[in-house]
Amino acid sequence: MGFGGKFCIDGTFKFEEEIEDQYLNYPAPKALPVDDIQQEFPEIASLNDSLLKLDIPCLIVSVQKNRRAHVAELHNAICSGNYINGVKMILYVEHTVNALDLPTALWRFCNNLDPKRDHFLFKKETEEGKYNAILGLDGTIKTKEFDGFERDWPNIIVADDKTIASIDAKWNDLGIGKFIPSPSLKYKDQMYGDQAVASPK
Repeated sequence: MGFGGKFCIDGTFKFEEEIEDQYLNYPAPKALPVDDIQQEFPEIASLNDSLLKLDIPCLIVSVQKNRRAHVAELHNAICSGNYINGVKMILYVEHTVNALDLPTALWRFCNNLDPKRDHFLFKKETEEGKYNAILGLDGTIKTKEFDGFERDWPNIIVADDKTIASIDAKWNDLGIGKFIPSPSLKYKDQMYGDQAVASPK
């Protein structure tokens, strides 16, 4: 548990001598035709392009896998479109994750990613020999059926109904501020693969 590959991305300013002459650095778009993309790729449950408005060339895509190498194939297909020029990175999460919920999507993405195994780089070359590149990172859960992953994939640990009700009942007596619904409610009814969400013993 906790063992896996490590990945370092150099996001520092690049001096002129560090930039390959063949690399095409397209300006990032401010938005994408999300509806058109989802219509073209129905396995995409949600797509978050909000970071583009902050000049962060990164997308988060929630995808429902149905075959081996599905995410890698989807990445290549998405990146083949000209509307994606200027995007540098696409983060893929499970279809049960709302890509528009940025904190949760990034949390789930980081938990499910082994960068040594789950990365792929799409390179689009021009007739002049120049190229553009887009990194894809697969933060979906891994299963035996679609990923050859032999071990059970851990589910999110949530509180059971009795624990949630107990805390709710005593909240006002605790003097800890305005009532906050249990975070477990967000995940307790979700299924991941063939496994139900686990509850603490």
